[in-house]
Parts: sequence; structure tokens; C-alpha cells
Amino acid sequence: MRRYFVIRDHETLRVVNDPLRMQLLGGLITREETGKQIADRLGLSPSRVHYHLKELEHNGLIAVQRTEEKNGIVQKFYRAVAYDFLIDEELLPIVHAHPTLYQDVLVTQMQMAIARIHATPASAFPVLAQSECSGLPLSGAFEFKVNPHALKDWIRRYHGLIAELQTMENSQAQQDGNPEPGQVFFLQTLGFMTPEKYFVSDNDEIPAGYQWVSRGIVRRSPPAGDGK
Repeated sequence: MRRYFVIRDHETLRVVNDPLRMQLLGGLITREETGKQIADRLGLSPSRVHYHLKELEHNGLIAVQRTEEKNGIVQKFYRAVAYDFLIDEELLPIVHAHPTLYQDVLVTQMQMAIARIHATPASAFPVLAQSECSGLPLSGAFEFKVNPHALKDWIRRYHGLIAELQTMENSQAQQDGNPEPGQVFFLQTLGFMTPEKYFVSDNDEIPAGYQWVSRGIVRRSPPAGDGK
């Protein structure tokens, strides 16, 4: 399973710009399921779920992970093709024209976090609270009225803190010779200790030919030799 998938065209963006499809995609990031299992879990008709799964599969967002025969019927287990879905910067005009897309993305991310919480053993949560980091795990809902320019600066510093966590992991791995040292700290507006690493991928790099613009947005890299 890849870490990143880039949405490069308007058709794929149109497919994910649907609350139910975003919900299906978010669920298939965390686990593999059949259309029947999804329909039962969400209380929907199998035909409706099947239609949306086919749309996601046709556009390369999900794929059949494995098949299993049961009572003479071949069941297809679907899974998302990546953990993170990025948007090509060239599609930003259509994204701005459909602001509800970002709302759906945020809802899907929170559904992923909820699924992760339920999948984590309860015994993992008191770990930080018993240490010198009293008061953690992180949680809470806050609202602040701030200057947009000051907020942009805060967000840049926040991303710097995230980068520090990555540096901490890389440094510890070099010291221990262990690619996955210590405990795993999951962070998505809230954070908690979990004994299992979730984002496991053979390659954590964004697809070749792209570079970061901001979180969730990528830009095509200029051709080699281009001075831009």
C-alpha cells in the first residue's frame, strides 16, 4: 500500500467530491472490506455501495486486495491504494469552486482517527499520563479569534514541530539500528500512544515529478535543467 496518491485530473476529483464516497474511501484506508460488509456497517443497500465502489475503483482510488469464495460466491475485499490522497495544484481552481470538498476531506480524516482510537488497546492510553508528560494524550476542542497573517506564521511553526517528531524518529533509528524505534505516537488534531505502527509503506516519498506546496497540495516539479 502506497503512502501517497496524487489526484491529477478533474474526473478523479469529481469522484471523490461526494460525501459517501469520501466516507467509503476513508474506511478502506483503515481496513479491507467487501461491499456487503460496508453496506451492513453503514446500513445502506448493497447495490448503492457497489455503485460507489466501482466509481472509486475505476478511477484508481481503491483496488481489490484479495478474493474469497463463500457459498459459491466470490467476495471481493477492497482497500484504498494509499494512506494519503494529495491534490495536484493545477486543480486548485476547481477545488475553490467546490469548497465542500475540503469539508468532506476533514470529515473523512476524523472518521479515520475515530477508527484508529477504537482499534488501539485501552491499555495504551495511560502511558503518557503516567510519565512526566502529565496531561497527555492530547485532546480538546478550541476556538480562537486571531489575525490571519499571524495564524499563517503559527501554522508554519506547527509544521516545524511535526518535522521535529520526524527528526526524533530518524535520529533514534540511527542510534538503535531499528527502523521503528520506541512507541508510535499517532497525531491528527489529537494524539495518543499506540503499540502498532499504522502508516506502513515501502516508500514514504511523494510520487516522482511532484514537490510539496502545502499539506495535501503538490505541484509538478519543473523539468531537469529548467531554471525556474
